[in-house]
Amino acid sequence: KMSKYDKALTVFAPDGNLSQVQYAFEAVEKGTSTIGIRGKDCVVLGVEKKSEVSSKNKSKYKLQDPRTIKKILPIDEHVSLTFAGLQADARILANRARLECQSYRYNMEDVPTVDYIAKFIARIQQKYTQRNSVRPFGVSCLVIGYDEEEKAPRLLLTEPSG
Repeated sequence: KMSKYDKALTVFAPDGNLSQVQYAFEAVEKGTSTIGIRGKDCVVLGVEKKSEVSSKNKSKYKLQDPRTIKKILPIDEHVSLTFAGLQADARILANRARLECQSYRYNMEDVPTVDYIAKFIARIQQKYTQRNSVRPFGVSCLVIGYDEEEKAPRLLLTEPSG
């Protein structure tokens, strides 16, 4: 049942939460699992992919091309991300991050850091919790890469709230 607090993004419910942001977190919880582990000189990702064939309903995924299910998305030469939540939302954020990397390289004549890219994605997610006529992104991202400045691998998390 929807309440008057579900309709407007910027109206707090009596419990102090923004309902639309809570729904975005629920979308992340319902998504497939993703795990990242950072070592001294490496980052390892583990992702869960849904199988193409369901034993209960074999025809369920017949129209699905297994090559289209990608959980690790390249962003730049040294950065990738993986996600839990809505795949379409993750693709939007990944595309925006790719464009930002290109713009950064062109304008700054340097490579953006992994921290910069993760903060860029988080800022977009945060903005979408405050604007009318849009909904928060229902995705959490693990941003991974190697920072030349720090000479170390990086693993950062963004959430629907930014």
